[in-house]
Amino acid sequence: MVEQVVPHEDWIVGKHGLLNIHAFLHEGHTEIEYRGRRTPFQWQGYHYQDHDDEPFFPLLTTTGGFVEGDMTEFYAVLDPDTRVLVVGSEASKFYDCSEGKTSREIVKVTVGPRSLFEYHPGMAIPYRRSRVERSTQIFIDNSSKLFASDMLSAGRIYYGDEIFQFDSMISSFEVVVNGSRYMIDRLIATDRQHIDALNNLWNGAYHMCTVIGYAPDLPSNIEDSVYENCNSIDGVEVGVSRIGNMVVVRILGCETWQAREAIFRAWEIMRPSLAGKPAAPIKSGSSPIGM
Repeated sequence: MVEQVVPHEDWIVGKHGLLNIHAFLHEGHTEIEYRGRRTPFQWQGYHYQDHDDEPFFPLLTTTGGFVEGDMTEFYAVLDPDTRVLVVGSEASKFYDCSEGKTSREIVKVTVGPRSLFEYHPGMAIPYRRSRVERSTQIFIDNSSKLFASDMLSAGRIYYGDEIFQFDSMISSFEVVVNGSRYMIDRLIATDRQHIDALNNLWNGAYHMCTVIGYAPDLPSNIEDSVYENCNSIDGVEVGVSRIGNMVVVRILGCETWQAREAIFRAWEIMRPSLAGKPAAPIKSGSSPIGM
């Protein structure tokens, strides 16, 4: 369970962002309140993109990225029977850490029973000499529904010699069901040998995406439909597996648009079963599905 976090007195204004949100049910539809915020996170409300009971909530900040030692923490709690779509408004850019400090991005979400959480953050871009730690943890009930994506770039791929030139990258994506770890995707590349090995592991691709879909009633063979829909994109490598009620999709692509399109195509197949409505392209800055 995600607890509300309050700013510590040692936090430097502008270098440690915080946002706590709470989704609750009111007269048959979900509403969102924030229970604590610290710049650079901003609160500009939410709207109902599909004119139904599910709010569309953009994550907004006033900064252009993470500078030496910057940190953000985003916490969300969804009450039972609520539905929320959270979308990143821009990419998470991790700048040069020439002083050796590490920039951190933390996300923790608790999804209540029978609730739906859809999460599309912006892609993470580690600049040359950056030091990055990213952690996403999503805690769900076995009756919850989830669609979440994560997209990691090799760097500014069209800006000089910056591909795989970050100094350190630790990134994890974890889903916990009823208190038990159901899935963890962890990447650790903390020296040049590990980073070069990661370059080889990606097989020439510059973007890696992980997509998670979970529901207690996912249709049989939906994973095959996801694979067929994603694999039809030229220049993309896709792997899809199913573990019980969870479908996991791994995507490798050279171009940003290829990776974004593959994420959208996975959502296109799974969203009708998860949310009871079709996927719609989201135009939201550097969102992975901002086509």
